[in-house]
Amino acid sequence: MKKIILPSLLMTQLLTVNVFADTPLKTTDIFVTATRTPTPIKNVIADVTLISEDEIKRAGAASLQELLQKQPGIEIANLGGAGKVSTIGIRGTSSTHSVILVDGIRLSAATTGFTAIEHIPLSQIEKIEIVRGPASSLYGQDAIGGVIQIFTKKGLNGFKPYVGIGYGSYNTSNFQSGIRGGNDQTRYAINFSTINSDGFSAFVPNSANSSNSINLDKDGYKNYSLSSSLNHKINQDYEIDLQYFSSKGKNQFDNRFASSSPSFHGNYRNEIKLETYAMNLRGQINKSWQSNIKLSQSTDKYLDLQKNNKDTYVDEDGVTDLYKTTQDQFSWQNNFTLPKGSINLIYDLLNQRIKTTDLYEKTQRTNHGFMVGYNLLENNHNFQSTLRKDFNSAYEDAITGNIGYAYALNSNWTVSSSYGTAFVSPSFNYLYSLADSYALGNPNLKPEKSKNIEASARYRDDSSTLSLTIFQNKIDDFIIYSNPDFITGSRTTTQNLNKAEIQGLTISGDQFLGHFQIKGSITTQSAKNEDTDLYLPRRAKTFGNINLNYYIGYWNVGIEEIFSNSRFDDKANTVKLSGYSITNMVADYKFNENLNLNFRLNNVFDKDYSLAAEGASGFRYQTPGRSLFANLRYDF
Repeated sequence: MKKIILPSLLMTQLLTVNVFADTPLKTTDIFVTATRTPTPIKNVIADVTLISEDEIKRAGAASLQELLQKQPGIEIANLGGAGKVSTIGIRGTSSTHSVILVDGIRLSAATTGFTAIEHIPLSQIEKIEIVRGPASSLYGQDAIGGVIQIFTKKGLNGFKPYVGIGYGSYNTSNFQSGIRGGNDQTRYAINFSTINSDGFSAFVPNSANSSNSINLDKDGYKNYSLSSSLNHKINQDYEIDLQYFSSKGKNQFDNRFASSSPSFHGNYRNEIKLETYAMNLRGQINKSWQSNIKLSQSTDKYLDLQKNNKDTYVDEDGVTDLYKTTQDQFSWQNNFTLPKGSINLIYDLLNQRIKTTDLYEKTQRTNHGFMVGYNLLENNHNFQSTLRKDFNSAYEDAITGNIGYAYALNSNWTVSSSYGTAFVSPSFNYLYSLADSYALGNPNLKPEKSKNIEASARYRDDSSTLSLTIFQNKIDDFIIYSNPDFITGSRTTTQNLNKAEIQGLTISGDQFLGHFQIKGSITTQSAKNEDTDLYLPRRAKTFGNINLNYYIGYWNVGIEEIFSNSRFDDKANTVKLSGYSITNMVADYKFNENLNLNFRLNNVFDKDYSLAAEGASGFRYQTPGRSLFANLRYDF
């Protein structure tokens, strides 16, 4: 696929100038997600990554999934471009094995079990925290692989409006605007953004790989998003937060079973709306006791439509398919400072409800979680532990825990090890669906349970970081999808395996050498179904990235390489996705303290590759070819 919108001369000029790059994270940078308390990142034992707002801006990435694909230990599958279903795998685990939080609020579809990250625009994000490894003892169900927490833009001191526009290949445009302001007592923010893209055919455009000619049209995408926040300090001991986030996407996609009826155009579209609301009250009861109460709700609403000969979108059977998840959440957290260390006591309530046009045996379940954590940092020793029990209305109670120890060899080197358990509750689709023969739920499914052990060595100074982590994750009752038994009508479309095992090594680093910065990561892993000794789908044996930046003054020019070897797309290991190595370039110029221009050239050598296929059918989903994007931003 060859498509570029600006003359090559412009890029030649950009790539001959000198520029500035990302600054390394400070050891005092605060990280919350790994302990549920604000902790200097140098004191976090878990394997973590912090993506700052400056890094997000300079990356020039078009989407959250594009940014996450460059992070250590993370693999992304995408079904054909902007706005298409995108799933996350952390350290070889499944898309349903990670918890995605937006401002501390769980956001996912209880029907599928994963989060529609493709509809969370980067323009709304202030920073991202990533925890690799088990975290159910902190967050309950679904955290076998890890946790990704997205923080939307919050208020700042002063009055700081901003506006940004962008344009690029596939007639892609974006607009963002907002105001962030406040003072020492009250801070506020409101942020709005839009995305519009013509896209390209989600299926690879040839008859062998796209099912039929109906699927060869362009599959566009539109998104409108809004976030707002208000923080007010009632007095020196108490403060209250109000938060809101909304994203509405309209996405065209390709359907393997596309209708060839003359009454229908074969143009499929889904509409999805994500929303979160939250109120958080924090209080310093006394010098050693802090208490937080948070009440929140998230919704994931999905509509599935097809275009007919009247140029309107309807379902082929005359009914619009609806899948809506509402998650009511309540948390009461108490942090106690002790003469030696600290204790955290947390109660979490999660009530999940679904509303759908399909038939389900059950449409609601409730989980109560009780957690205790103890952390101790003394001299060169660092100890962090958590223990949690979850009571769920749909399955047996679960007890999970995590214990970690780190030792500082000197001011730069730290070694650590940890052991943790986690579990994943089966989705409503897996348990209760009665939609059709291809999607029969299995009410006898058991939660997946994991035991993870890992060890790390880390180095950090003012100009460089290095991390090496080796891990082994054994998952019992691993859930897979199987073809239905039409003869007996057996409800075995989803089953528990005996065991899956994932083991691997991740190395990541960041080094400044004068005006140069080199940054990257590599993960090598083995992720297998122990019953069959076959590889789990969409897990590469080796993948990673490397970035080289050159910077000086107000300029920044960089080149990055993202690579992965081959993966199987199906559990039988018959459909292989080829390995790939993609080269991208970025150029960033800061005219002054207010105005910034960013160019990004993706897939420089216009390579064809796929991140996913349609299971055993072998129909490949397409990825962008050579494509150029420009973004201009002004901060008042």
